[in-house]
Amino acid sequence: MTDMRLEMPRSRSRNDERFAFRLLVALTYPLFLVAAIISRLAPIGRGLLARPEGRASIFAQARRSSEAAIAFAFMG
Repeated sequence: MTDMRLEMPRSRSRNDERFAFRLLVALTYPLFLVAAIISRLAPIGRGLLARPEGRASIFAQARRSSEAAIAFAFMG
């Protein structure tokens, strides 16, 4: 019986994967930045999601969100 898993080409280097990851983060960052801004401005943000002391800036929040979302594309 043959193994039907899809394999990445072995010629793809780690540097290529890093470049692809950074490119995808750069492309999705604006989307997550808008989401972070909206979450801070939304009325619910002042109640249930009140800003605790030491919370990161909206830019750091957007970067973390985009990196976390894109990381799933590179798992496997």
